[in-house]
Amino acid sequence: MLRFGFRMKDGREILGQLPRLIFGGVKSFVGTVPIGNTGGANVHTLRPIPLPDDLAFILRSPKD
Repeated sequence: MLRFGFRMKDGREILGQLPRLIFGGVKSFVGTVPIGNTGGANVHTLRPIPLPDDLAFILRSPKD
């Protein structure tokens, strides 16, 4: 998303991604990253977003 922000020349997206990069690893490690969050600057870091049914099915499918 940071790269996307640079490509779109979107300062809000770039600034929104910096805290995610800094704290995201810690949150991933302790398991507090919400499921379905797109990671964009227009979505709060801790807001869970429902997964569409087709994507939820793929994520739940056993790997071959």
